[in-house]
Amino acid sequence: MSKQLLILGCGHSESITHFNNNAAILTPYGNMLIDSGHTIKHALHKQNMSIANIDAIFITHVHGDHVFGLERIAYEAKFIHNKRITLIFHESIYQELWHETLKGSLGKIGEGEAKFSDYFDLNILTEDNFTIFDTKYQLIPVKHTPNKSTFGLLIDEKIFYSSDTTAIKDTINTLNFDICFHDVTLSEFNPVHATLDSLLVQYPEHIKQKMFLMSYEDSFEQYQETVNQAFKGFAYQGQLINF
Repeated sequence: MSKQLLILGCGHSESITHFNNNAAILTPYGNMLIDSGHTIKHALHKQNMSIANIDAIFITHVHGDHVFGLERIAYEAKFIHNKRITLIFHESIYQELWHETLKGSLGKIGEGEAKFSDYFDLNILTEDNFTIFDTKYQLIPVKHTPNKSTFGLLIDEKIFYSSDTTAIKDTINTLNFDICFHDVTLSEFNPVHATLDSLLVQYPEHIKQKMFLMSYEDSFEQYQETVNQAFKGFAYQGQLINF
């Protein structure tokens, strides 16, 4: 079995048809989620998977469509599946992830006070790379909400997964990859997501030809022809890429 990237969801945070923009890396040694939004259980179920199939999670940044599913995963992993999933994130988001987001719902259980580490095997990164399940990941800082740490991932130097970002011409031109999954918004202006026009204008042709666009709104069909001509197309639920 080769390694695979599986698109669990490809929708904008407002989407009601494409699930949150989350993915999974499937390997013979274990499976890792990239993000865990509030639709994660439904997205896994649609791919005949469940929380029981997940061994690790990487968090790109702290927004609800990327982290709100962690509450459900934490409770079910601990109390139903009796397993500790490895949770990987950069140290710069620790305060925001636990103290400002998850602690309010996970900090108290029937047995009393609970710590973050009571639910997950925490891997808090101080460097810009990690290896898990025989797969190498490089953290790539991207430009999303100002003053909010957000990271894309370069996976085995073959796939670049941007997470949420505006256009990052200077960064993406320095990366070597075969396939890219890149954030896009179909609105004409959005200060925290890459507009379609910005990608068309700023990215060179050889980069665009490697790119699937993700995190898009439900109105995507009217942009289908433009995207198919300039890029590899829109990402879609259930899409599998071998690498």
